[in-house]
Amino acid sequence: MKEALSPGRPPVANHFANRILQSRQGYIDAALRNRGQRVAFIVAALICFFLSVAFNVVEWLSGAPWHAAIDFAYQTVVISGFVLAWFLLSYFLKRRPVSPLKTLWTTLLLALLSAAVIRLMIGITTAENVEGDAALLGFEYDTGVPLTFATVVKMHAITSLRALLAFYLLLRFQDLVLFKRTKQSQRNWYLMLISMGVFSLLAILKDPAEDPGIVQFVGVTLVVILMLLNAFRVSWIVFLSFRAKAAGVGFSILLILLLFASLAPNGILPAHFMYIRHASYPLDQFTLAALTFGLLYCVTSFLFLIFHLPTTGDFRRKAGEITAMYSLTNLVNKAFDPDKLHLAITKTPVDTGTAQMAWLAIADERSGSLRPQVVATWKTPTEDIETMVDMAALYEELAARREPVVLDEGHADRRIRKKPGDPIGTILMTPLITRDRLLGGLFVAKDVVQGFEEDDVESISVYAAQAAIALDNARLFEEQLERERLSRELDIAREVQQRLLPHDLPKMEGLAVAASSIPAYEVGGDYYDFLELDEARLAFIVADVSGKGTSAAFYMAELQGIFRSTTRMAPSPTDFLEQANLALSSTLERHVFVSVIYGVIDVRKGELTLARAGHCPAILISREGAGRLIRPQGLGLGLDRGGRFRDVLEEEHIPLQPGDTVTVYTDGVVESRNSEGTEYGYERLLEAVKTHRKKEAAALHEALLADLHDYLGRTEYDDDMTLVVLKWDGTQNHTKRSAT
Repeated sequence: MKEALSPGRPPVANHFANRILQSRQGYIDAALRNRGQRVAFIVAALICFFLSVAFNVVEWLSGAPWHAAIDFAYQTVVISGFVLAWFLLSYFLKRRPVSPLKTLWTTLLLALLSAAVIRLMIGITTAENVEGDAALLGFEYDTGVPLTFATVVKMHAITSLRALLAFYLLLRFQDLVLFKRTKQSQRNWYLMLISMGVFSLLAILKDPAEDPGIVQFVGVTLVVILMLLNAFRVSWIVFLSFRAKAAGVGFSILLILLLFASLAPNGILPAHFMYIRHASYPLDQFTLAALTFGLLYCVTSFLFLIFHLPTTGDFRRKAGEITAMYSLTNLVNKAFDPDKLHLAITKTPVDTGTAQMAWLAIADERSGSLRPQVVATWKTPTEDIETMVDMAALYEELAARREPVVLDEGHADRRIRKKPGDPIGTILMTPLITRDRLLGGLFVAKDVVQGFEEDDVESISVYAAQAAIALDNARLFEEQLERERLSRELDIAREVQQRLLPHDLPKMEGLAVAASSIPAYEVGGDYYDFLELDEARLAFIVADVSGKGTSAAFYMAELQGIFRSTTRMAPSPTDFLEQANLALSSTLERHVFVSVIYGVIDVRKGELTLARAGHCPAILISREGAGRLIRPQGLGLGLDRGGRFRDVLEEEHIPLQPGDTVTVYTDGVVESRNSEGTEYGYERLLEAVKTHRKKEAAALHEALLADLHDYLGRTEYDDDMTLVVLKWDGTQNHTKRSAT
């Protein structure tokens, strides 16, 4: 498989070639992502600049040209500084990609500004002045030594302006040349840059007035051939709108005129070549080649823009029709065969030439796992996907953004475990979304970096939308078959949950208890329970998990385990709630919390100790009818996972008198609404308890439910509902102590 991707070249050699061609993008850019290293690059470039200025100042003061060794050292410093500037500019421009039209007009604007500044610096100088009297420019005629300090400053300023313009032009035009890139086009571009650099280095220690020689002639020929090869890489033009192409024609004409006028011997900047050649003849040759390529590329762009103006509308319309046709025809007939459907979705982008390999990952919603399952691949084995990429990390980003994501440089992304020979340079990840649900992701890849353009992303997105609909239809078909089975399983789950609630209510001297819990759905998140700590103390709990249904039921079951295992070790209400918060915080999701009211009744002392964690207040009614809401402060379990939970938690100690009634409930009671949308409310519940306070616990419990049903006009609830009534009549010992 891998040998077929690179015929005639072993994987290791292929990897070595890629490293040579992409070293600038991959390794230097990776170093520049570190702020400290960027600062080091900038400082090093400035040091080289000031050293080169210092060289020329020393030359000016001495009045004599350098020896060859000193001249070589000077050229090394100048070239090193501008190489660092190249890498820095490349890094910053890559972080701010622009459209083709913006590339043209920003290059035009910078060329105009640099030409204006250079013109102001050199003054009004004609070509005859340049050729006839170098002293007018501030150089000694025979040796080229600067005559003034101002000449040194002007020379380096003009050189820097022209070099930075040339660098900007090459780096921005690189995006145009490598649009819809292939390995061949990428190789041709880097070979052109390398040949331009080598050709320029051949000019070290050469006098500009000397004959170039056969070596430089061969170098110029090679550079021109590679320029021509790259100048015809203008496929970005095809995808522009008519208005954008018309604007591109105008920008191209202006750039052609400006670059030609700047490069011509009798143009608008006739003297600036003299300054650059005195500063660095190799740099002059490189910038001259770069601007020449810019002129050549603008000419070919202008011609292609003119030729493609009439075909704009036809191309757009045809591309849209093809995308729609293959999307529909490949998916409609496979909607109810999952294996065939998955394979069709995966192979289509590769078969149409958009990508070189693809795979489909589907989220397993039933397991609740964020790790997707790769269900189909095309042009790569399934087992290779797990070794080449971190699927969980990629899918996590796709799920978070819910829009197409392009990883332009696979070798620089830590989630892609690229090894020599792996065919991944660029990955396009597209979510499969329908009815606002993320079903999975379609992943397509190319073996070159920056391999997908905007139109590729758009076409794959349209295709992914159709694929998501087909996947959703297949899932609906499966869900219809499983609905009856799920209904039976939910009935079983409800029975299991009901078994978690106490069936035998506690019986202690002087205390009567009545309780019930009704879920809004098959299962719910309300919970109540009792536990005898010893013969004199009874612990009780009422809790409400935020939300309803199966997820709330799971947390309710977990809380039951905590209550049963922790209560005897931490019987104090504040201690228990603190321990429960610590235990649940590690498992609760961020948007889930549990409100709890927990109390301990001591039948010997006739005392109720109560704490509340964000729950509804308890109701205390005396035999005489005096009543109040017991509401000590406290946060719900899971809302705070640090020390603040314990800091705000309060514990209240309440002495009980014979005939006192304590009613504990969940918000499903007080927040139930009648047909007019009015809540039952705390006040009505308080009055109902007062009205029926003299009844026994079981009768009082039935009377409260009857009053609630009368108010609602029905016996169904919109939320889980739990109601617990504790009636305290006092023990004999407690009655004697009270009488005394």
